Amino acid sequence: MKKLILASSSKQRIALIEALSIPFTIVPADIDEKTIRDANLLKQAEKIARAKAEFVLAMHPDAIVLAGDSFNVINGKVYEKPQTLLEAKQMLREESGKKGEVYAGICYIDSEKNINISKTIETSFQFRTFTEEEIDGYVEKFPVLTWAGSESSAYIYGMTFIQTINGSLTGLTHGFPMETVIPLLQESGFKIKP
Repeated sequence: MKKLILASSSKQRIALIEALSIPFTIVPADIDEKTIRDANLLKQAEKIARAKAEFVLAMHPDAIVLAGDSFNVINGKVYEKPQTLLEAKQMLREESGKKGEVYAGICYIDSEKNINISKTIETSFQFRTFTEEEIDGYVEKFPVLTWAGSESSAYIYGMTFIQTINGSLTGLTHGFPMETVIPLLQESGFKIKP
């Protein structure tokens, strides 16, 4: 079987693929995501995921490549990673009690099986209201500068921020819709098991 490469250094995405008990290697895609823009945010997430996959595939043409990209949109505003803890706190204040969407783009390329798919899964959600004390504690305790929107629902406390969800659970928590990824892996011949 061909080698599977995850074109990501995201701890959350790595953990999801590790949970499937299949062999894979990690080769992060060294691209400038900020140069890839589209007025349609669904297309933007898909384009970035495809750019990552194609970048890694160019270096490893015999591999199966899986890539992803995701971002949150709250009240029409795209939230990227904060630059400072003050900015992180402000983001959390803005997100508190609001509805939003997660756009989780994936790209999967297995040339041998003639699979070349990219798409974006949209998940809507609502945050509960956060207290100021909670925001201060969250920013002090967690690596918020590494997360778009200063929040990650992949971690236990971040999960408690979510009031409702409509869509992909792993799309929301990990930016990686596994209900889409797993059938592609199975089509390539990987045996998925705990």
